[in-house]
Amino acid sequence: MKNRIVKAAIGMCLGTTIYCFGVVFILRLGSFYASGVTGISQLLAEIINSLFEVDLSYLMSAFIGLINIPLFLIGWKGVSKKFAVLSLSSVILQVLLNTLFQYIYNKFGSPFDILKENRLLLAILGGLLNGVGMGIALRCGSSTGGMDIVSQYLSFKKKTPFTKITFTINFTIIFVSGIFNGIETAAYTIVNLIICILLLDKIHTIYKFMKISIITEEKGRMREEFIKRFNHGITIYPVIGGYSNTPKYVLESIVSSYELGDYREIAKKVDPKCFISYSDIKGIDGNFNQNTIT
Repeated sequence: MKNRIVKAAIGMCLGTTIYCFGVVFILRLGSFYASGVTGISQLLAEIINSLFEVDLSYLMSAFIGLINIPLFLIGWKGVSKKFAVLSLSSVILQVLLNTLFQYIYNKFGSPFDILKENRLLLAILGGLLNGVGMGIALRCGSSTGGMDIVSQYLSFKKKTPFTKITFTINFTIIFVSGIFNGIETAAYTIVNLIICILLLDKIHTIYKFMKISIITEEKGRMREEFIKRFNHGITIYPVIGGYSNTPKYVLESIVSSYELGDYREIAKKVDPKCFISYSDIKGIDGNFNQNTIT
C-alpha cells in the first residue's frame, strides 16, 4: 500500500505537470479547449473576458480551484478520504502550475509560437500532451481531481455510466467554444479531444477489469494472502503440469487493472516460481467488489 501511494504521488506530479504544460502552452496558443473541469474553467474565463474586456488569463486557475471544492466534498463523503486527499493535492498542483505557466506565457510566450499558424498540428500536439499527462496520473493510481472524482462517485455509489456525463460535458464545451470562437475553433477542439481520449484509453486502464491466473503449488499460502489483502473472490482448481507432470493449482480472480501489481507482488513473494497470466475482461455480471483507486 505504501508503494502504491508513493507511485500515485509521483504519477500525479509528473502527469499533472505534462497536462498543465499542454493546456497553457498549446491549447491557449491555439485557442482550443480542454475537457472536463479545465475546459469549463476556460469557458468561464472566456465569458468574463468578453464581458469586461480585461486580461484575466489567471482566472482559469481560480475557476479550477473553485469548481473542485464541491467535487472534493463529494470525494470525501462519497468515495474515500484517501482518494479525496489525493484529489485535493492534484487540484492544488494544477492551480499552482497553471498560474506559473500563465505567467511564463504572458512574459515570454509559448515555445510553440512557430506553430501558431498550424492550428491542426497544435490540436494534435495538445491532445497528445493532455492524453499522456492524464494517462500517466491515472495509470499510476492517482486522481486528477475534477471529473475523476465524479467518475469514482458515480461508479461506486450510483452505478451510473460515466460516459454519459463525459459526453454531455464535452459536447457543451465544444458547442460553447463554437459560439465564442467560431466553427473552426470548435472543429479543432474536437480533434484535440479525440486525440486526447484515444491516447488516454491506451495508457489509462484503471477502470478496466482483468482476469489474473496464477499457477502454483502453494495453494494454501497464496489463498490466505489474497483473502487477507483483497476483497475479491478466488476460484481454485487443480491442474497437472504438462512438462513436469506434477500436480499444481490455478488461482483465478477478476480484479481492477490497477490491482494487478499488488497481486503479482504477493504471488511472487509466496512462490517465486509461480506462473502468472493476465487477460482483459470486457464485462462482468454478478457480485464484484469494485474499490477506489486509493
